[in-house]
Amino acid sequence: MALKINLSQREQRVLIAAGVFIVLMVLYLSVDSVLQKYDKLADKIARKGEEIEKISRLRDQYMQAHRQLADIKAKLNQMERGFSMLSFIEDLAKKQGIREHIGSVKPKKVPLNESYEENIVELKMENISLPELVDFIYKIENSGHLLKVKRLRVKTRYDNHDLLNVTLQVTTYRKKA
Repeated sequence: MALKINLSQREQRVLIAAGVFIVLMVLYLSVDSVLQKYDKLADKIARKGEEIEKISRLRDQYMQAHRQLADIKAKLNQMERGFSMLSFIEDLAKKQGIREHIGSVKPKKVPLNESYEENIVELKMENISLPELVDFIYKIENSGHLLKVKRLRVKTRYDNHDLLNVTLQVTTYRKKA
């Protein structure tokens, strides 16, 4: 059964305008929701890009640390079996002409894990000049052996401010026998 409604021309225009308005609102709401989803996806893509960059930087840092560890292990494996850090430091002090400034020498070993141990030599030096100390430390750290100055305590002398009293810890690592 067909329902016939008699509407004036004005009412027909209002009805058509309302229909067009409703269609436009439905179109607007659907397009707006799609655009909002697009914006959310664009934000998510940007965040994921930042995360990828961060992961890439972390990977580069890890690879650099891994290479450094491999270099250190290679140096440890190449270190001569008969190498004595204590003898090396004493010989270096004689060559530098500062052996008489060394008051005491204390060697000790600290186990790090089941495979490696840390060898430490603590030197107490008195009446040494700053250039002599700097040169001595430079030659220790650039000796080609895996030697590092772990701790350094410097005090100026009260009787002569140009001379220093120094406590120096030199360390190396070694595979346990």
